[in-house]
Amino acid sequence: MALVHRRGFLLQSGLAAAGLPFWSSPLFSQLARKIKITDIEAHEILPPYHDYHAEWLFRYQGLNSRLRTVYIVKTDAGIEGYGENWGSPWSDFKDYLGTSPFDWINDPGNLPMNMAVYDLMGKALGLPAWKLIGPRVRSWVPIAAWTMSQPPRQMAEEVRQLSNRGYRWMKYHVDVLQNVVDQTAAMQEAAPRGFRVHYDFNEDSNFEAVYPVLKELERFPIAGRIEDPIRSIDQDGYRLLREKCAIPILIHHGPADVFMRKGLSDGFMSSHAGIGSARKLAAMAESTNTPFLLQMAGGTINQAFLAHQASVFPMATLAHIDLCNVWAEDVTVEAMPVVGGSVAVPPGPGLGVRIDRKKLDRLARMPRPKQTRFLVRVRYRPGPHLYFRYDPDAEGANIKFLSPPGFGRRYSGHGPHVPGPVPGYANPVETDFWDEVGTAEFERMWKRTEAGPVWTGGA
Repeated sequence: MALVHRRGFLLQSGLAAAGLPFWSSPLFSQLARKIKITDIEAHEILPPYHDYHAEWLFRYQGLNSRLRTVYIVKTDAGIEGYGENWGSPWSDFKDYLGTSPFDWINDPGNLPMNMAVYDLMGKALGLPAWKLIGPRVRSWVPIAAWTMSQPPRQMAEEVRQLSNRGYRWMKYHVDVLQNVVDQTAAMQEAAPRGFRVHYDFNEDSNFEAVYPVLKELERFPIAGRIEDPIRSIDQDGYRLLREKCAIPILIHHGPADVFMRKGLSDGFMSSHAGIGSARKLAAMAESTNTPFLLQMAGGTINQAFLAHQASVFPMATLAHIDLCNVWAEDVTVEAMPVVGGSVAVPPGPGLGVRIDRKKLDRLARMPRPKQTRFLVRVRYRPGPHLYFRYDPDAEGANIKFLSPPGFGRRYSGHGPHVPGPVPGYANPVETDFWDEVGTAEFERMWKRTEAGPVWTGGA
């Protein structure tokens, strides 16, 4: 039940009409004193992936990428707020205990708690969360799906599955284990009219290496935008790409003010930022007329908060990215279906979604699966073919161990020297996870890879 009475509501409305923020009112001080955070529950859950991609995603990035943590923030007013993050629980958040949710307006530092405190404040006021952020400019927010790099036929299946569920955009990180042009040709064949792909090029290359690949991608209508095509320190390279490449260029790992002010990209991404940081980016984008998107990894709770934010930022016009599409079920009572590539902003109060305790408890008790035996099989045309073991849950594991120079330093693990072409995103290669356990051929190669990668055929 909201804590604001009729007199407070009228006061709030009068302040809004006068252009004054709500937190300048006596009612704000009254509420800030009245409601305190008393406890924070962390529930690690294991929602299932969709069947069609479950095995690949689990083998590619391991258990922690399937896990999520849901936070239930309790108060002495009997109101609960909800937040979440991708993966295992973060810190214990002890700094929030004993404080008011209203103490954390525009907090730049902690995205899961941003969700929870805006949920609490909205519930206390009986208002949707967006009203605590700014005037709403849209009630439907464009949204993009997300996946991991897979062989061409599997990327095509992702496009079919996602387009049937209402998505019009999909993002993934390209990697040197697949040929991005082959992937795109397969996705184009499967895509309905208007479906687009957002490629993340990992900010690990240079103009000379990437430009020919982007020119190949220009042939496909499905190629929608390129994130971080080259290292962000190469501003001249970005200027050249914008001049020569027809596909829009986005910057993520670079200084937003520099790229917006100099017009070095067609848009910007704010990734996993606390709301205080996101608001600063939104103001900068508005002052430079630069479109941008939010990227926030999580489920429906996360998507609801993303939608409330994006609904009030005028330049937040690009399809925003979350991970709702990868899991087959969630812990909320409400769903946020994608319709024509967008989701409706929940009406509130707060985030506008509620937790189903039975679902939460069941997904928290799900048994943690173990990896079964498989080999990574990298097949260049006409050769060589590489085979190696891979445990995605091992410390420092990085399946991109064949990556271009520089990428290994960022993500840990350089990997051994292996034959083949210079790593790149358009090499004649396809990679899969080989698991014909029990066959003579597989068992023979399994034994050979005990000491490290094995290759066959010409180098």
